[in-house]
Amino acid sequence: MIGRIIVSIGGGHATGVAKIATELQEKLSKIFTSAKIRIIDLDELVSKRKDKTYSEDDYDFEAIYEDINEDCMLFDPNSNSLVSMNPNTSDEENSSVTNNDPVEIVLLCGCYALYDANINRISQLKVFLDSDNDKRLINLIHTRNVQTPEELSVLITEYMDCLRPEMEKYIEITRKHADLIIPSSNESVGSVIILDGIVKVIEQIKASSHGENFMIDTKKKILPLWDFEAESLDLEKSRYYDLS
Repeated sequence: MIGRIIVSIGGGHATGVAKIATELQEKLSKIFTSAKIRIIDLDELVSKRKDKTYSEDDYDFEAIYEDINEDCMLFDPNSNSLVSMNPNTSDEENSSVTNNDPVEIVLLCGCYALYDANINRISQLKVFLDSDNDKRLINLIHTRNVQTPEELSVLITEYMDCLRPEMEKYIEITRKHADLIIPSSNESVGSVIILDGIVKVIEQIKASSHGENFMIDTKKKILPLWDFEAESLDLEKSRYYDLS
């Protein structure tokens, strides 16, 4: 069985969630050389759909949830242990999981990464990349390589009629589920902060498998596995924490 952790990275349109996920994959592969690191880009799954509704209906969250949970072990912060998400797994198989087992890291990214309650429940780290409306529109113009007035007109129409309402109705509300809220304007700082959080989760799994007294305050919303005051973060990083 694989000890698996799930990191969900959400945010508005064109906030760079996929780019950060790719950067994290590269950095994590150098730290955990034996780990399987997988990216699930939700936006890529629906990008080619012709019947987009610009709502949660564009995503098959049940299928995504089943894909994440298939034949795996997840770290449960409530019991401080690895638990099977497969109901057919025996207690004997569960007890055989140790810190020597390979760890799979799933980086779930996209506008709706923090939308589904079931996925949020099993995600060990939830991040929201924040950005204002004007910045998102400018990023969209660059991302789609708009060259002509006609292309710009089409994009602005889509943004005003579809993307902005979608952001306000479906995506912005997922901000409240995040453990970390990081401005998308500083991707380098954001990726470092997320990387630190993932490393902490891995350390927690190892501590639990050794039977160490590594207790977690599950009543706290913001990164219960992190003691921010104990972390040696420089002034630049600290400006980007949103702990509200």
